[in-house]
Amino acid sequence: MVMHTIGASDETFHAASEDALWNESGWFGFAVPDRNINGFLYYFHDVRTGVSGGGPALWDPTGEQVYDCLFYDWRWTQPPTGALEFTDFALPNSLHHQVVEPMRRYRLSYSNLGLDLDLEWTALMAPHVLGQASPQHCHFDQPGRMRGRVTLNGERIDVDCYSMRDRTWGPHRPGARRSGDYLWAIAGPEAHWQTITMASKDPGVDTVIGGYLMRDGELGELVAGRRQVMQRRGGAPARVILDARDDRGRTLHAEGGVRTALRWLGWPGRLTFWTLTDWRWDGLQGWGEDQEFFAREQVRALLD
Repeated sequence: MVMHTIGASDETFHAASEDALWNESGWFGFAVPDRNINGFLYYFHDVRTGVSGGGPALWDPTGEQVYDCLFYDWRWTQPPTGALEFTDFALPNSLHHQVVEPMRRYRLSYSNLGLDLDLEWTALMAPHVLGQASPQHCHFDQPGRMRGRVTLNGERIDVDCYSMRDRTWGPHRPGARRSGDYLWAIAGPEAHWQTITMASKDPGVDTVIGGYLMRDGELGELVAGRRQVMQRRGGAPARVILDARDDRGRTLHAEGGVRTALRWLGWPGRLTFWTLTDWRWDGLQGWGEDQEFFAREQVRALLD
């Protein structure tokens, strides 16, 4: 099997497979920590039909549902756009994505419904691939820094934060076969980490299935570990602990305090708590997230 190396050649919408649920998605996170504001820009596109979806969201503790948060315009479908050029495309709801430098710098904007975004994202390192990549299937994560401004109902809010983005091409299946989590934190260019965990047979404990640790500028693959929720608020995580180990034998102990949690129902049959989290590890402090998603059958028990 020929290994596919992620690079500038992937700055395109990839050709679809025969799977009816194939599409391509991309997400950029941003935050204003001193105001406990978290947000995202998230799109997806099907090259076969020209149908796109997505948009931005913005929330803080004053509203943690999609109907009462600071702003929400994430849409399942939008009028067909036809063929899009990945390096410079705009969706019908005005979300605009531009590649300034392949795999390194991106411009993102939006202007609709009382929200104006003008943001630029710059990478801290090369993309980190989860599993194996191919032209037909890939998921990667990449840490960076987001700078720019948000203007909400006439109020300008400056943005200068560390940020994570991800990108996936391949089948996007509704629902969740089991629960899991997407965690990350960045204290600086040489101190950050990201991991994905999945529910285990041990109630309340999720197991690390991949990710990375950047410590003192040295990158390692996370190969084992566990994530636990120590406290909840309204069903959402309030205090989280991650213990993990990388392929260099280094251990990571991180404790996260959740500042705000959007109850997100973007994918059918799946509840996601999308959080702004204050993480502490190695004597450092860094902002990030603890995205926690639940399969349908587990949601009722969680909220009871």
